[in-house]
Amino acid sequence: MSMPNNPLDSLFLCVTPIKLPGGGHATGTLFRYEQEGEKTDYLVTNRHVFVEENDDGEEEFVAEEARIYLRDNADAPMLRISRPLDLVKDGERQWMEHSAEPQPDLAVLELYDDLDDYINQPIGPPNFLPDERPITAGEEAMIVGYPVIEPNDYMPIIRSALISSHYGGGFMGNLAFATDANTHSGMSGSPIFTTPSIIDQMDGGPVVYKQPQRYFLGIHSSTLQSPAHSIEEGPLNVNFAFYPEQIIEIIENSEE
Repeated sequence: MSMPNNPLDSLFLCVTPIKLPGGGHATGTLFRYEQEGEKTDYLVTNRHVFVEENDDGEEEFVAEEARIYLRDNADAPMLRISRPLDLVKDGERQWMEHSAEPQPDLAVLELYDDLDDYINQPIGPPNFLPDERPITAGEEAMIVGYPVIEPNDYMPIIRSALISSHYGGGFMGNLAFATDANTHSGMSGSPIFTTPSIIDQMDGGPVVYKQPQRYFLGIHSSTLQSPAHSIEEGPLNVNFAFYPEQIIEIIENSEE
């Protein structure tokens, strides 16, 4: 049986699974930041992927190393290359965090690899939402990540979502926004995008493009847990997400 001749969407190439010792996993967003002509590639995920609370209520590192998976063959994009990820050296974390309180659930780790050597396509400020493009509550969005990891298939899954709080403000005491989506623990660290469209409603009116446009809205973090709701009611499906600008703040503050 022949397969459809359909080019691979770059959306599938901007993320990687993060595989932790013991079988745990999460999603990493591949991110590129350029400053004064110099580009640096990073892995962005959630802080809670690397840090957990022990029985005494103290934070401890989940692991000292992990693995990510990159792709280098455009003719066989399903093939992936395992790459090491140092999380802790000499007892010190290797990732960068935000200094704000309450702390955004973000971790940014500089990559050993130059992503130009691979077919992966990092996202960055060029993918950010333009100032003149408003996001309305109830707008459709997409979350790209790895709810499941199987040994022979490392392609991510796209989940539909709705923007379910004011975008650009806070949510439940955090500088974050909420989505309504069916997600699972492996999708921690997944990027959120607007759905592709050839028409945008800008401040000055509608704009029509030749190719569908989509924008990077943030990083999915975790699902809100509500002990007031019983299991019989089904999952709440309300999720925290953090803003792209917070990634830039982490990177730039680390350089000071």
